[in-house]
Amino acid sequence: MAERDQLVAAIENATYASSIHNAQPWRFEILGDSIAVHLAADETPRTVDPIGRWALASIGAVVANLELALEAATGQEIETEVRVGGVPPEGELAGGVAYAERPLAVVTVTDVAAETPHLTSAERLAEVIRERFTTREPLTGGAPSEVEWAEVEAAVPGSQGVVAGRRAPAELVSELLRLTAAAELKRQDDADYLEEVEAWVERTESTGIPAQAVGLPDAEGRIPTRDFNQTPMGSAATGEAAFFEHEPSLLLLASQSDSPLEQFLGGYGMQRAMLEATTLGLGIGVLGQALEESDSRAAVNAAASEALGGDVVVHQILRLGHPASPLTHPRTPRRPVAEVIL
Repeated sequence: MAERDQLVAAIENATYASSIHNAQPWRFEILGDSIAVHLAADETPRTVDPIGRWALASIGAVVANLELALEAATGQEIETEVRVGGVPPEGELAGGVAYAERPLAVVTVTDVAAETPHLTSAERLAEVIRERFTTREPLTGGAPSEVEWAEVEAAVPGSQGVVAGRRAPAELVSELLRLTAAAELKRQDDADYLEEVEAWVERTESTGIPAQAVGLPDAEGRIPTRDFNQTPMGSAATGEAAFFEHEPSLLLLASQSDSPLEQFLGGYGMQRAMLEATTLGLGIGVLGQALEESDSRAAVNAAASEALGGDVVVHQILRLGHPASPLTHPRTPRRPVAEVIL
């Protein structure tokens, strides 16, 4: 039987998962040797995530961390029952509200010792849970090597084989950058979006995006990172810019359909890929703006389907590469662990 202090420590590590605008929309309930993971739907941004795609992905990401942290702490096999399913909710139940009344996953420490290779892998990834971060800085130290690509892609099928990591070919990279830039530009005329972004920059002491993590734009305008300097009253940017890599490398988290389960697993696979990339010394950026509205998301899926051959639904786009020098990464705040345990 797992000790409560092991469970609490694993929960605390799990909360270092990626989440939209660092909303951390998760809550945990300790049930003996199990931990039920709930979605706090009222803690998620709604303009940027109207139907709760990013909310479900955030829960998938925290479950990935929780599994690794528990296995590394206890040395036991971990079983996870995912309870996400059905069709995307609409209307008053959108934005993750439909999932707020029940656990979305139950993660259990079994009484079976983990096999050594699996435990070693879990320990390796668990060690970098708190080191992982996303960046809006240039990655000009070189693209991932073929070996690194293989290792990052191999980290993703842990998401029950539904979501896969797919390296974007060069022609698709160009189209994804174009679609992302168009989506980002459109957002700059959306007053509700700008108000929401402004509210999430340094939102509280334990959530939101520190101003130091906002980053500088690409001086040549080729890589459209999310602009957190735009406000309803105009831009708060300093006017400074940085020169980004000329040929960005993109990893797609993709599946063949778009059920809530696959949205959850998209976040799960993304977190696993991010952790593997961290062990390899890769910088990790996120280019998800074009996935936030139905029209631009459809265009991304069409482009990816044509380039990769077959129907593809893209759940997230990661920019990977080596930094030319150590990246600056102010710590994003985290909720106290006592605050997230029910």
